[in-house]
Amino acid sequence: MGNSAAIGQAKYSNYKYGLLQRIPYLQTSIKSTNYYSMFSLFKPLNATADKGFKSALLKTISLLALIISASCANDETEAVQDNYSLLGIGHGLHGSMLMVSDLNRTRDFYSDTLGFRMAKTDKFKKGFFDGTLVTSINFPDASKLDFLSVEDSLIKDAPPTFISSFLANHQGVQRYYLSSSSLDTTALWLNDKGFKMDSIKGYRRSTEPVKGWSRDDGESQERSLDFQKTTATYLPQFIEDATNDYERMHKDWKTYYAFYRSFSNHPNGVIGINNIQLAVNDLDAVRKDFENMGLNASDENTSKKMARFKIKGHQELVLKMPSSEDDDMSKFISERGSGVYALRFDVKNIDSTYQYLSQRLPSEALLRDSTLHTITIPRQFAYGVQLEFINEPKEQALLAEQYKIGAKLDSTASSNAAGMYQKYCALCHGENREGYAADNAPSLRSHSLMATSKTNNFQRYTVQYGRAGTAMGGYLNTQGGPLEYIEIELLLQWLYEQSGVEEPIELSREPVTGDVAVGAEIYSNRCSVCHGADGEGISAPALGNSMLLATATDEFLKYAIKEGRDGTPMIAYKDSLSEKEINGLTSFLRTRASGWNIPSADTISVPTPDKYILNPNNKAPKFNLRKELYVPAKEVYQALQDSARMIILDARSEVAWRQTHIPGSIPVPYYEEPEEFADNLPNDDTWIVAYCACPHAASGRVVNTLRRLGYKNTAIIDEGILVWAQLGYPVNYGQ
Repeated sequence: MGNSAAIGQAKYSNYKYGLLQRIPYLQTSIKSTNYYSMFSLFKPLNATADKGFKSALLKTISLLALIISASCANDETEAVQDNYSLLGIGHGLHGSMLMVSDLNRTRDFYSDTLGFRMAKTDKFKKGFFDGTLVTSINFPDASKLDFLSVEDSLIKDAPPTFISSFLANHQGVQRYYLSSSSLDTTALWLNDKGFKMDSIKGYRRSTEPVKGWSRDDGESQERSLDFQKTTATYLPQFIEDATNDYERMHKDWKTYYAFYRSFSNHPNGVIGINNIQLAVNDLDAVRKDFENMGLNASDENTSKKMARFKIKGHQELVLKMPSSEDDDMSKFISERGSGVYALRFDVKNIDSTYQYLSQRLPSEALLRDSTLHTITIPRQFAYGVQLEFINEPKEQALLAEQYKIGAKLDSTASSNAAGMYQKYCALCHGENREGYAADNAPSLRSHSLMATSKTNNFQRYTVQYGRAGTAMGGYLNTQGGPLEYIEIELLLQWLYEQSGVEEPIELSREPVTGDVAVGAEIYSNRCSVCHGADGEGISAPALGNSMLLATATDEFLKYAIKEGRDGTPMIAYKDSLSEKEINGLTSFLRTRASGWNIPSADTISVPTPDKYILNPNNKAPKFNLRKELYVPAKEVYQALQDSARMIILDARSEVAWRQTHIPGSIPVPYYEEPEEFADNLPNDDTWIVAYCACPHAASGRVVNTLRRLGYKNTAIIDEGILVWAQLGYPVNYGQ
């Protein structure tokens, strides 16, 4: 994402932004007419106003903004209390920009020689600035190293002067970035500290048009904040990812980190940026600026030639002065002034990294310090920036081992999962997963159960959301439970491995059709003694549970009836019931999705376009959106009760819609282009709300696509269909 450096030189359109987005009565409408929108943070104050009044007003607004911003999320409040008002709950070191003369050669060196996983040369992207190419190295700690080069010296659209002038004399890191969860807060904080800040700018990381169904709404993807016309080249640029949910990322950091790490396997063993080192002339002056910005000094600041500042976790910004007048750092400063001299990376194992690099670099390009346990590649060998490598902290390494999923669990991850099982599951499911220790909790050793649920979401959603009306509570932290997503995934993998499931039993997701009346009679005669006359569960699972029927496919239910559940009292009925009878029983259970004692609904087909709008002659509801995107399920339910005019979209597959859906909803046809589907949707004050199960991924793609197409009255049902069903709100099934 190399387009984020020196963003002020790019082309933007100016719009009034008001004093602060988070203060409603000061907010003005933000409208973008192209991909390069500049959002001014402050409205110019009347030139004739008293300067003292303006200063007091600005400080008052700054204080209000910080209070209001902090009140939006408990996590951000904690961050402010921990002196992180500068960055909020941003993810620390966002990255740096390496400008080079030849991007192809640089890429080959960093990838083929140094062992960073990078895109091939034919995957380079056009940069944000005219005449540039960019590529990136991404790390699981959410940091990155961007690369930028001039595409062609003969092209018609020349790059900005700051790029061409830098590359005419140098190669190296031109800028570095810190991640902020709210640039509005950051700007107000720094202005209050006496820094003169440029306007906040919004931009897109790609100039390519967005096509098809996408989570990209066509608006700004990143926002940047820079210091105003400063010669202090050691100061950072601040970046806010407009597409990122910082609160969720902060709460679920183990999940984000573990997943990113599993997909970011650099051959050299690098797993993140440890620190960014700045060469400076006047350490005391720079230290004062950093302290005034609100950065916390490290306890290790004992040297007169060096100062360290904490960013997040163990990440740091390090200020260094030259050791002598003729060392390489002195030469760097005389050539370029203060700036990024070195990047230090965390690695999994320093010995393995050294072995990898020593086979590819000459001895003079690879320096090892056995005392500090570091490896250094001098900047003359790495395109203008010194590269350093050090072992990652033990705590971070342990976290990665504990939540390493995907391949067969190693002893550390398996032990972690076993501990979670004993803590959260054994009381009801038994110490050895045998089941029925309490509350008729089923056996988790049953091969039939585990093999048929391995490739679907049945077990996942059961653990995450629980079963309303039973002793099985939801364990996902967003549902009030104690576990992050990654912890549940680890626990499930452990359960599958312990039950001996190597190959899943694949089941069709298509509906099963049968005679419901026949099925009702069989249920009453054969099943009710254990499962209850109303599906409430007596000595076996409650089949009348809305969550069970929302997550179990027809074939999943049918397989359990035919084959039974080994290791449990549930016997196989394939020899005592005919296929027709089993189909009837399956169909009967599906009809209970709307409630056990609710009369069987008529056959429901996918609505045609003329039926998309619910209650077309009535008034539209008034929704209160969270983050201008999410509507509470209770408000949508109330709108249904009030017969309000709206459209409800099911962002899952049509198969899932037929299994269970909100009454009146329409499955979104992914096989059509979104423009074709949108032609049948009104673009007026009619609300269009979408939902999925997880609960924002698929619905976010639908709503963001509609917003890209100009539909403003759109929202995501915050809790999703599963919690909707748990709350006892109405659901239907389709045939």
